[in-house]
Amino acid sequence: MMDVNVATAADGSARALDRSESAGLCWTAEAGPAADARATARASAAALPCLSSNNCTGGEVGTDAGQTGEAVPKINVLTGGHKRSAFVLVFEIMALACRFGIGRLGFLTLTFGDQVKDLREGQRRFHSLCTHVLRARYSHIIGVWERQRSGAVHFHLIVVLAADIRTGFDFEAVKRRDYRSACPELRAEWKFWRRTAPRYGFGRTELLPVRSCAEGIARYIGAYISAHVRARLCGDKGARIVRYIGFRPGERRGSCRFGWNTDNGWLWRHKLKAFAEHNGCKDTDDLRKIFGPRWAYYLQAQILAARIDEVHPSFSAAMRSYELTAAHEFAVAVAKDRYERGKTIEGAR
Repeated sequence: MMDVNVATAADGSARALDRSESAGLCWTAEAGPAADARATARASAAALPCLSSNNCTGGEVGTDAGQTGEAVPKINVLTGGHKRSAFVLVFEIMALACRFGIGRLGFLTLTFGDQVKDLREGQRRFHSLCTHVLRARYSHIIGVWERQRSGAVHFHLIVVLAADIRTGFDFEAVKRRDYRSACPELRAEWKFWRRTAPRYGFGRTELLPVRSCAEGIARYIGAYISAHVRARLCGDKGARIVRYIGFRPGERRGSCRFGWNTDNGWLWRHKLKAFAEHNGCKDTDDLRKIFGPRWAYYLQAQILAARIDEVHPSFSAAMRSYELTAAHEFAVAVAKDRYERGKTIEGAR
């Protein structure tokens, strides 16, 4: 069983430790083959296409696609939760390809003939289709719903079929509308969807084999999350983007409950540990009991200000940690000084 575990720290034995007394903190410097291997691993784990920005042309988050400098609404900004969801989506699709074979995976697109823009109506129709058709026809389904720039809603699905529909399929010939290379099983699927889709309020449908490798189609589907976020409306907030259908308990290979193995992620986890120990908490359940369910939101500044005396993963992380702690301690000192001055003035009166 494959598990997602990107939050674990790298083995310290592969690092050459270099202690620096600057700012009273320690950091590590990597050198030699271990450093090259680590850099290669980081490069291979680069962000998914279009997942580091709010548009696919490379614009920075916070500006529109036209680079006019106008602020992008918060609803259209890609969050850490979206990136984790896309990461797990890619992992799950690749796991399906390993389990059933890429030839049995089909890429199914469902659109609405009447250009449905109301999310609730689109979800209602999809739920009906899923209940009466999809669950019975395909063993496993991974779906992403997307809102286009026009506002119309449609669905992209990876489905597991009973037969291999990829072997012998000529993608170039199909582009020329020559469908002779399609196997009988795939032709039967096309016929079925032409007849079934209109009954549930859907319009044009398309079911094709996976043309590229498993990783390619996985990342292609994952990029739809970014496309959806930059086009979604305020009423779409909170709606589940990714659906996993037909998976029994224990079949899923990944979970969104993980943290990135980056400098900022390392700082948050270690500062949270220091903060929890200082307040007598053993885990997040204790923090929730003492500080409430939104403890991370209200205590973010105090957590990031916690002092940690450990070897940091990089010099920049060490300096960032020092700056956060020093800034908070300075603010506390200024507040105490103002309070004492206020007490002195009140006493003099």
